[in-house]
Amino acid sequence: MGDFSKIIENQRIKEYFLKARKMGKVSHSYILEGEKGCGKKLLAYTFARLIQCEERGEEACGRCISCIQIENRDHPDVIWVTHEKPNIISVAEVREQIVNTIDIKPYRGPYKIYIVDEAEKLRQEAQNAILKTMEEPPEYAVILLLTTNRGLLLDTIVSRAVLLPVASVTDQGLRDYMSFHYPMKASDLDFICGYSMGNIGKASAVMDSEEFGQFRKMIMTLLREIDQMNLYELGQWSENVKEYKLMIMDFLDIVTMWFRDIAVLKSTGDKKFLIFSEESVTLRNQCDILEFESLNYIFNIIEKTRAGIQTNVNPEASVELMLMQIRREFHHI
Repeated sequence: MGDFSKIIENQRIKEYFLKARKMGKVSHSYILEGEKGCGKKLLAYTFARLIQCEERGEEACGRCISCIQIENRDHPDVIWVTHEKPNIISVAEVREQIVNTIDIKPYRGPYKIYIVDEAEKLRQEAQNAILKTMEEPPEYAVILLLTTNRGLLLDTIVSRAVLLPVASVTDQGLRDYMSFHYPMKASDLDFICGYSMGNIGKASAVMDSEEFGQFRKMIMTLLREIDQMNLYELGQWSENVKEYKLMIMDFLDIVTMWFRDIAVLKSTGDKKFLIFSEESVTLRNQCDILEFESLNYIFNIIEKTRAGIQTNVNPEASVELMLMQIRREFHHI
């Protein structure tokens, strides 16, 4: 950990950080923007380790006390700002962890670094508190705001920070990374890459979760047999949502991927583009039944279900209705 050369892609950001360190032009404020799991925390961590490293080389050495402390998350001058409530970072937390400590000079390293993950959750009062610090920061202070949406930050904060958009990795980059770290058969790699869409954090979380593996198998059984299930069986299956309630959006993503494969088969006739390549026979059979009009209807139903659940509509009832509507397209009822 802690070596930019081992972080795949996002080359522009890596080069920017390395040059800033080499030229002695480290800014006081940065915003790293990108979707959850895209690697913002790893980039921030690696940058912090680089500029605090005691050997002052082109990359962090990984051996000095500073590097070891950062890896163990106990470096006194690298502060990961925490928050008690899941959806809010309060002004009290910002004052306690940043404002009230930033004037204390670094204990060990040349910099005092604050990393604020999920910065989009900062309340306006908390943002105003950070803004005052950003306006007149001590020369040693570095604040990294990690966010999925800079639009939720004050314009005055954005204008005072270096904005670094963090991109998802390419399909080939993700395939190379996953193949190296998680050896797996080709069909599983196709699924992981299609499901995560270039998000290494999401792909790695799936591979590390035994529960997700069981969840995926259950969904695959449903999708293989959905055209043959009766309404009672669909209702029974919907009860499974209660057990996997926190993974309901993952369920909708996988269902979307399945019907995307059917649409691809119908358009190209070529199974080499499939995510579920090992299911090509079943997909072909369902492809022969469904018309493009039905597929468009199914995609719309999935998205309506997703939107409803996000607005607190009952997930079990929503999923049951969606599955019945999808089944209807196979039987033209």
